Amino acid sequence: MSSSIPISVFIITKNCGQWLDAVLAAVADFAEIVVVDSGSTDNTLQIAQKYDAKIVHQDFLGYGQQKQVALDLCTQPWVLNLDGDEVLDAALRAAIIALVQADDPAVTGGLVRFRDWFIGVPARKSTRAIERVRLFRREQGRFAAEQIVHESVRLNPGGRIVKLPGWVEHYGVESVSLRVTKINQYSTLRAELDANRGKKPSALKLFTIFPLRFLKNYLLRRAFLDGRRGLIQAMASAYYSFLIEAKKFEAAELAKLDVYPCKTFYDPKD
Repeated sequence: MSSSIPISVFIITKNCGQWLDAVLAAVADFAEIVVVDSGSTDNTLQIAQKYDAKIVHQDFLGYGQQKQVALDLCTQPWVLNLDGDEVLDAALRAAIIALVQADDPAVTGGLVRFRDWFIGVPARKSTRAIERVRLFRREQGRFAAEQIVHESVRLNPGGRIVKLPGWVEHYGVESVSLRVTKINQYSTLRAELDANRGKKPSALKLFTIFPLRFLKNYLLRRAFLDGRRGLIQAMASAYYSFLIEAKKFEAAELAKLDVYPCKTFYDPKD
């Protein structure tokens, strides 16, 4: 692998074989690829080996800790964090290379835009994209252990963040089934995170979160421009937010009980 582009790409994976080849092909000439896998049973590891990735197994610790494990394995001055279903387009790839090669000491990182693919097509570029810092100087950022979900790098203060052109094409929610599976998984983790932070369930939020979140995504983020796909995505996002509140309420109520919650149907002592 060429070392002309001094970037370590780090990825945490589990069963990402459906997309990983495209993910790694876009960064194949970067100096280093680090893959931290939590137990893939598909062809994820074989694909990573094809790209001479540094592969380490780590039982899943939560997204923040898992990404920090991967970051600690990187050796290049710049690092790029991707998920196993995220592919750089040509414009973003070129912008990343240009920023790193310029090596402006005032610049700490790069802000990138994400575009979801859903039911075979990408979201329109006129919808409001999610933006995150995924490119940064290795010694300037860390992930917090308490960020078990929706993790983001915490950069040292003082540096400048550059907004980069182009897109990260995100394929991991491309079907209704995948979207629903992730909604269930992530809402459980988010409810746990909120509980760890002392956030209690709110009756008002349980009642209002679904319509408010739907309107935010459908109107303010302009999901309506994507037609029925946008409607489904906005509804799914609202349902995700609703489930977080529902699961926080469930956990709080069960904590009050001194009997097995399903005793009517099943007695664990039987």
